[in-house]
Amino acid sequence: MSDINNAEPKTKECGYLYLTITALLIAIFSAGLTLMIASYMYHGSYEPFELPPEVTTSNVKRMIVSHKKVILFKIEAKNRCYILPSTMSKEIAFSKFSFVNSALTKELLLDVADYEGVEFCGSTPAYILEKSTPHQ
Repeated sequence: MSDINNAEPKTKECGYLYLTITALLIAIFSAGLTLMIASYMYHGSYEPFELPPEVTTSNVKRMIVSHKKVILFKIEAKNRCYILPSTMSKEIAFSKFSFVNSALTKELLLDVADYEGVEFCGSTPAYILEKSTPHQ
């Protein structure tokens, strides 16, 4: 009689063991199947992405000359100073800009950006930015 009572807890423990193993197998199978389906449905590039060995930063300084209604950008990496009319500043995100091919003389820079702009740009050549027009 005592053997029958001892057999019942062992059977119960085996049942929990089988249930746990079955649950783990279902979880592993489900994860594997999900990864296979995701891999099959992926249509992206398989080319490896490599970061450049050296990270370069562009040091850009900005100055607003409010009484002349212009914004000056000094980009040291390109050794250029760009002048943008403040009325066009809201269009920066969705417009393309080009610059006038020749650098401004000190006199023109003084006229466009006043003494503050001349001091800000210093010896860096200054160019006026204008909104690009599509070629037809």
